[in-house]
Amino acid sequence: MPNSTYTVARTVQYAKTFPDIASLVQNATGGGSLEPALTVANDVLIEMCAQNFNWKWNSFQIGGGLGTGSGFGIPLTNSWQQDYGIPGLINLGWLEYGYIQDINNTAYPQPIWPLEVVKWLPPTSAQYGMPGQMCWLYNDQMQYGVWGAPNTGAGGRNPQANQTIGPLLGVTTSPQNPYLQVKDAFNNFWVVTTFGITGSTNPFATNLNPVYPTPQNPTTTATTVTDGSVVWTALNPKGMGIRCNPIPPQTGVVYQLNIWGQYRPLSFQGGNFTSFAQTIEPIPDDFAKYFRDGFVALMYAHSPSAQARAKYGDMYMNWQKSLHDARFKADRERDNSGFYPAGSLLQQPFTIYPGPSYPFALPFG
Repeated sequence: MPNSTYTVARTVQYAKTFPDIASLVQNATGGGSLEPALTVANDVLIEMCAQNFNWKWNSFQIGGGLGTGSGFGIPLTNSWQQDYGIPGLINLGWLEYGYIQDINNTAYPQPIWPLEVVKWLPPTSAQYGMPGQMCWLYNDQMQYGVWGAPNTGAGGRNPQANQTIGPLLGVTTSPQNPYLQVKDAFNNFWVVTTFGITGSTNPFATNLNPVYPTPQNPTTTATTVTDGSVVWTALNPKGMGIRCNPIPPQTGVVYQLNIWGQYRPLSFQGGNFTSFAQTIEPIPDDFAKYFRDGFVALMYAHSPSAQARAKYGDMYMNWQKSLHDARFKADRERDNSGFYPAGSLLQQPFTIYPGPSYPFALPFG
């Protein structure tokens, strides 16, 4: 069920009641008459979903619609793995909040702890306790193994031939897996989506030219590769993944990373508005007023009349004020706030990070 039944066409019809801009918004079926109305509609949606407006109707759980386990859906921690590509995640704008869950614990309710979301985290080798911080990165900015590459030390990161890659659900401790994501020699990115035993030869020896979902084509089925009984799925290089701090230990608890974020503008549309018949999804009907007001304000900037264009500044500022008023009304609930000991000002992981998951530096006492 979509959030909205209100169409771009209805917005255009409303804008035509303003004599100053009526000639710019003719509701035709094709040709140049669709512009600038369609572009303005896209601009309005982009501004309404900007980072200073964290609407609840635009919030979603990372991987929540993709299922759990087997590399898809809500991320699960793997031994010594800091970064987690999520197939099909191409619509994340920014992170809001999260918590981690001891997903294999048989207690009820299962233990959960707060998770701090931050803008950026560098690679780290620190591996104490549970992850306490999380950020998002583009897939081509994350860390990957290389299938068949030599490993040094125990528990190497690179997947090998005839290697068992064990599931993360239903186990008492994390299996000694390699990285669950690899980069091949042709700069393609792949993530495990079915656990099993790898084959005897490199499945990425030739360029497979994978396809994957994009913002313009979000329903595209990603290319998969069978590697023994393991299945790898292609990642969009400019799709999104998650980085945690600290890294999970080699054989520790498997945590489920429950994280919420805001959609990128147009994420439900699968790209820009291309038709007046489209709804203003994800904006719900009770917010259609703000979309209409923004559309009218931005159309004034395109008026051929200098006198009409002069009204644009005031109309735009009035629209922005109405958006901020709507945001303030949505912020009437009390924040769940707290105080934590201060950490270092340097942006790097530390041996012990004071934060929501570790509110006091060690040693305790």
